[in-house]
Amino acid sequence: MPVEAGILATFRDPGAAASAIRALREQGFVVRAAMPAPIREVVQAIGSPRSTLERATIAGALAGIACGALLTVATSLAWPILTGGMPIVSIPPFVIVTFEMMVLAASLATLGALLLGSWRGGRPRVFPQDERFQVDRIGVFASGGDESEAERILHASGADGVRRVP
Repeated sequence: MPVEAGILATFRDPGAAASAIRALREQGFVVRAAMPAPIREVVQAIGSPRSTLERATIAGALAGIACGALLTVATSLAWPILTGGMPIVSIPPFVIVTFEMMVLAASLATLGALLLGSWRGGRPRVFPQDERFQVDRIGVFASGGDESEAERILHASGADGVRRVP
């Protein structure tokens, strides 16, 4: 997949990268970043929305709780066993089955949402590659505006290197 045209800058300092991202976003640029680990300051500057995957997980967990409770109660009522005067439908032993059904349904819902999202192709844009972004540098990629203005902002923010990506 080809990389779109824009300006790529490398930073050592997360604070400088975050300020550059904020300045670029104020000027109307589309900004993406690559870093070795999620750095709170940079992630907040990008303003990325939360993943929708967690919604699928919570929905699956709630469905699993409902199915687990329904399975245990319905099974106990369909095949009653003599329990020596104790109630047939008793909560403590059902908690284990309900918990396991919750975990199973939540994990299957997460897997299904992940596969659906990858099949739909949720990330069509490719970030320019550089091994340093996986080790000790933060990469900031700006597109969708005047490239000379983006270069000026990145240099003023303290970028270690700035280059144009064709």
